[in-house]
Amino acid sequence: MDNLQIERNGSPAGALALLRLDRKRIVLLAALGGLSIALLLALGGGRTALVALVHANWRWIGLAIAVHYSGFALRGWRWQQLLATMGHRFTWRFTTSLLLTGWFVSALLPARAGDLVRVGVLHSATQETLQDPSHERQSVPVATGLGSIVLERALDLLAILVLGGGFGFVVLRDQLPGWVLGAYALGIGGLIVFGVVLLVIPAVLGWLRRWSDHRFWQLALDFAAQLVDSLRTLIRQPQTALLVVAASLYIWLCDAVLMWLCVGSLGTWLPFGRAAFVALTVDVFATVPLTPGGIGQIETVNATLLALLALPTTQVAAAVLVNRTISYWSFLLFSGIVTFAAGFGQWIGRSAPAKS
Repeated sequence: MDNLQIERNGSPAGALALLRLDRKRIVLLAALGGLSIALLLALGGGRTALVALVHANWRWIGLAIAVHYSGFALRGWRWQQLLATMGHRFTWRFTTSLLLTGWFVSALLPARAGDLVRVGVLHSATQETLQDPSHERQSVPVATGLGSIVLERALDLLAILVLGGGFGFVVLRDQLPGWVLGAYALGIGGLIVFGVVLLVIPAVLGWLRRWSDHRFWQLALDFAAQLVDSLRTLIRQPQTALLVVAASLYIWLCDAVLMWLCVGSLGTWLPFGRAAFVALTVDVFATVPLTPGGIGQIETVNATLLALLALPTTQVAAAVLVNRTISYWSFLLFSGIVTFAAGFGQWIGRSAPAKS
């Protein structure tokens, strides 16, 4: 087992600051969550939807939970490999725990704020790694940590678009609504822009360096160059690139299997291709959560797409509730436990702004 140490000041004020901030977030989450649940139950006929939930097949739900969490175990491995390609070797336990911490924070704040926590902890955390026999302490530069997460997001978007677009074409073809096609087109456009930027940015940075010799301008360009170099690491290591792409496909297939099992647990048969299209299209719309954990946003798209497939209204509401209970509410609890058990909770508390 690796010996994990987190830089901290140990003051109780930091932990209290975290609790004060979390209390407000918990109230907000409870309000948003309660509203979304109430609306889903109303959509499903209230008592009818509750009866469907009570009679759900708990074996299927248990399998859905196992599949969902296996995807996060692989996420930790994938991030470990990305960091290793950049010259920073950490244990799977460390990367997975920190990744779960990031997701925990993102569940409390909108726009994936947990990614910033991951970058900050990587920069200030120290770890004696199993892969490093000299037990040297590591500090990952901010640009490199940010680059690893940007690569994660690019791999996620690639996997979602390939799988979701593929299932959508096979299952619905000409029946796809314009707003769904628009979302996929936007995602594909983003990936193309990302690839073009990676190709041309080194030349652009060289051109910008000639603009000024000012120290801060050069420091900013040094940071940008380091970030770009970290993003181009997979190009130089094709074998690792294939492995992380395969891992990304599995990770997002887990979302598809989760949706299929959630619907199946209610006694309703939904072909896997259709369930996969729904789950992965929801993921496209959840790329940038507008609310903490995408509450309300994800439920709305989920219910709309399931209704598009002509599922009974009661089953739509119950399936979305089961899915979100596993993928969000249970995960919020689990990732929170991991965050504090690994010691990252105190780091977040120390980073919290003090109240006047």
